[in-house]
Amino acid sequence: MSGSEDTIEDVAELRQALAEAMDEVKSVRQAMAEAEARQEELQRTHEEVISRVKRESNHDVMVAALRSEAIRMGAHNPDDVVRLIDMEGVTRNEDGTVMGVTEVLERSRNDRGYLFGDVLRPGYSSGTTVGHPAPRPGEVEAFNARSATDSDYEARKWQFLAGA
Repeated sequence: MSGSEDTIEDVAELRQALAEAMDEVKSVRQAMAEAEARQEELQRTHEEVISRVKRESNHDVMVAALRSEAIRMGAHNPDDVVRLIDMEGVTRNEDGTVMGVTEVLERSRNDRGYLFGDVLRPGYSSGTTVGHPAPRPGEVEAFNARSATDSDYEARKWQFLAGA
């Protein structure tokens, strides 16, 4: 009978070890579930922050495009023009280009003409403002070997010899 008592004790020990292992598995599963929940929360928060940053950067780029086009169209105060217009027609494509700026500003110019002045053309004067014409390219100056430095003289000499 001593053999069967040892078997019963072994079975009891095995049952106790199995119960402890089951408790450990439960605690590990619970820890994994908590970790997955934290990961999902972090991912959701991360996606929200990324979408907010994209939205804000798109808005800033669109405002800059509107401001520069308002300056080109002769706005008295481009910042006021940007604040007062309806930006509904302005969008930014996936490649980063801003679409609809000219149309929105033309509509604003028709609705609120007092925000814009005449477009200043180069070479003309308007009141006290003078639009200077675009600069023309200069002419090539003749090379003076007497006043050139030694390094300039050597460089020109080799250019001349290479071209001959």
